[in-house]
Amino acid sequence: MRSQKLNERGMTLVEILAALVILGIVFVGFMTVFPQMTNFNEKTESKLSAMNEVRVLLDNYRNSSYSLNDFTSENGYIEKNEAWIRTEKSELGEVKYRVEKQAALPAGDSEGELSLHEINISIQKDSKVISETFGYIEVGK
Repeated sequence: MRSQKLNERGMTLVEILAALVILGIVFVGFMTVFPQMTNFNEKTESKLSAMNEVRVLLDNYRNSSYSLNDFTSENGYIEKNEAWIRTEKSELGEVKYRVEKQAALPAGDSEGELSLHEINISIQKDSKVISETFGYIEVGK
């Protein structure tokens, strides 16, 4: 009688199914990472936009000239805790300007001298500060 030899060159159905299950588990693991990366990228993009917006607002304040008479309720400011505060809406959230009443570097007695006042500009969304910056602006008498 002849002995029958098994063909061991191919893979069995069980081996193929096991390989597919293992590959499926690996792919599911990778697929959970992609939505997290997308969410992280969106948050980073909105944070960078807010940071750039705050820097632009600060530059606009620095490039303008102000006197103490500009920080009144007619211009949207309220006095609170030794500062002039103004809020306005933006596409990124609520922008809050806070200018300290007490000058960081007071003006001298000469005519036309300017004092430096600290300004804090922040953008808030859902009562959470997204971005914030500090600087100084020149204010005349």
